[in-house]
Amino acid sequence: MQPSYLIRPAGQQDHRRILRLARALNSTTLPTDSDELAAAIDRSMKSFAGKIRQRANTVYIFCAEDLSNQRIVAASMIIGKHGTPDSPHYYFEMDTDERFSKSLHRMFRHPFLRLRYSMDGPSEIGGLIVDTASRRHPERIGRQISWVRFLFIAKHRKRFEDRLIAEMLPPATPDGGNRFWDYYGGPVTGLSYREADQLSARDKEFIRALFPDSPLYTFLLPQEVVQSIGQVAEDTRGAVRLLEQAGMKFLRQIDPFDAGPYYGAQVDEVTPVKQLRSFGAIAGEADTASGPLYLVAREDADGFRAVQARGIVEGRHLVISSDALTALAAREHDRVDVVPLP
Repeated sequence: MQPSYLIRPAGQQDHRRILRLARALNSTTLPTDSDELAAAIDRSMKSFAGKIRQRANTVYIFCAEDLSNQRIVAASMIIGKHGTPDSPHYYFEMDTDERFSKSLHRMFRHPFLRLRYSMDGPSEIGGLIVDTASRRHPERIGRQISWVRFLFIAKHRKRFEDRLIAEMLPPATPDGGNRFWDYYGGPVTGLSYREADQLSARDKEFIRALFPDSPLYTFLLPQEVVQSIGQVAEDTRGAVRLLEQAGMKFLRQIDPFDAGPYYGAQVDEVTPVKQLRSFGAIAGEADTASGPLYLVAREDADGFRAVQARGIVEGRHLVISSDALTALAAREHDRVDVVPLP
């Protein structure tokens, strides 16, 4: 009945532990540079506090703290807006060119990629990392740290765009590189995969300047490269399943660097966003043991926090264990925000 983890906004005291996680697990959106992560956490703290008005400047970094030892075992994030006139959202759109010859009685469908960009982009979820040792814990912290982003977006709907995307990590080569970049991005930019990745965090101008406007017909690429397009790394499959459970789908769009897939949906159509409800919290023990599983959040002057708990809905109240209330630093009849967990 006692929650094992507390999910809360990251603070500067978490910097080293989150940095260690991000580096060990090769995060695509959480910075792996110490100074950059410190700046991101500072921006996140201001975003949570509502001190940054423009969505394009907001970022929200969540961390999961093991309540038994105060270790940070997982993290995730929301980017308020991904794609502005100063920093567009670039992606390859997957399409097919149909050709038919009457004289040969043959029809071909040639798949191709075309570079697109948006200067009025969506909100983005990312940065999902879970300590390897914690992945087999029965409370499934990966599910909680993923779902908390949807709960927060639903609670603060006006802070985010109408569309939501997620970039998924593709398979890597044995040396940590990327096949698609090696055969396409590298030759058209003269940059290594790591150089391009680091540069794009500061300036994406080179993508529009150097990537050809003409379509890239994928049958011209080696078969192993074609097979990697839109695929996800083995360790990322669990995260994809969670997104699909939330109602997000593959958009037939891929990242121009590594060909990793983009998943997305209209925010108001995302299942946990639609399921958000608020209740007054009541403590109860035996009644809740077999109840449905929820992510329960409390937000007040002390900030945002969330835990996993079993609960029973009784009218306008949610009955949860006293341990869950304590972990939330909440008292009976305090308002809590709730979404069911899959």
